[in-house]
Amino acid sequence: MRKTADAVVIGGGIVGASTAYYLAKKGLREVVLLEKGEISSGSSGDSAAIVRQHYSNEVSIRLVRRTLEIFQGFSDEFDGAKAFTNAGWLFLVPEEASEMFTENLPRLKGLGVRTWEISIEDALEELPGLNVDGIARVGFEPDSGYADPHVTANAMVSKAAQLGAEIHTHTAATGITRPGGAVSVVSTAKGDIETEVVVNAAGPWASEVGNWLGLDLPLEISREQDIVVRLPEGATPITRAVSNMVDRTYFRPEPGGRLLVGTGHPKPNDPAEPDNYSRDADPEFIRETSRLLAHRFPYLAEAELTASWAGLYTITPDWSMIVDAAPGVDGVYVAVGGSGHSFKLAPALGECLAEMIVDGSPSTVDITALRASRFDDKELMRSTYGGNRG
Repeated sequence: MRKTADAVVIGGGIVGASTAYYLAKKGLREVVLLEKGEISSGSSGDSAAIVRQHYSNEVSIRLVRRTLEIFQGFSDEFDGAKAFTNAGWLFLVPEEASEMFTENLPRLKGLGVRTWEISIEDALEELPGLNVDGIARVGFEPDSGYADPHVTANAMVSKAAQLGAEIHTHTAATGITRPGGAVSVVSTAKGDIETEVVVNAAGPWASEVGNWLGLDLPLEISREQDIVVRLPEGATPITRAVSNMVDRTYFRPEPGGRLLVGTGHPKPNDPAEPDNYSRDADPEFIRETSRLLAHRFPYLAEAELTASWAGLYTITPDWSMIVDAAPGVDGVYVAVGGSGHSFKLAPALGECLAEMIVDGSPSTVDITALRASRFDDKELMRSTYGGNRG
């Protein structure tokens, strides 16, 4: 392990992987990434990884648009890795959100998103067997879809390593000291690393890392669950990624004729400790999510459960990430608080953060709105739909 580094990135999820790659791509040859487990073994690996552009704030829309551009060229840039499936995305909107939907479509189109409303009849063609009860409007994005979170993060880390970065898995950061000036010393069981740049991309452990530097990050950890079901033999496969605001569910295809299904917000948070929580989905969650799926697609009432798990969201007060230089601590940067969004934002955010670190400010997307001081300034991010729908 290097004793000195140009930058140390703490966290090997999608945010840390992207940041390490783009730092190396911008010419930093001594980048070290520290991951306490395997790459993408935390929140990123548990993500449904649906990549949709339908946000209601400009910075998120621009970031996801850039992420999609990265995914569209992903195989070429990352040695043939097949990370993204351009399945298209459907948004099922209830009557109470109809005006919000009307308001938001022009915003999306004005920022270059290819999206439009389709009829209920067209939705039935896209999703045969769909129960249309309660669905008032349907949005469609042909360029969106879903990704494999493990393939994505590992491809970025591998490419960073080719550019000279050191990747250390099963190597937790255990502390950070500041002996003087702008130099930080990051401690690990394998030794200490001196560096002028530290990136806190530690996901659910970001508060702990922040505490080492006297940073009180406004983060809450919530346990989040998903299931995977196998469709009954002969059933029509679902090929699109779908966000179903009517029932607060989302789903997208999995290999082998299966379907990943989860429930979205608003819902109560389920507070958890990142080092001590149940990874098993709750029986009641499995029953209720299966019921909601069968309500929307009656022919899936006999779908077979094949997998289930619980992962973690790291949530900020306004459900948007903090990506910024750490207030009052020179050379330290934070990319934390994914709030269920970070996978679809992270490829672009890593690029922007690398630009901030190397060039002094991001040029790909203006991420000023994600600054840490917004909570003190009472300038929180706003969402048309509320919660983490953006």
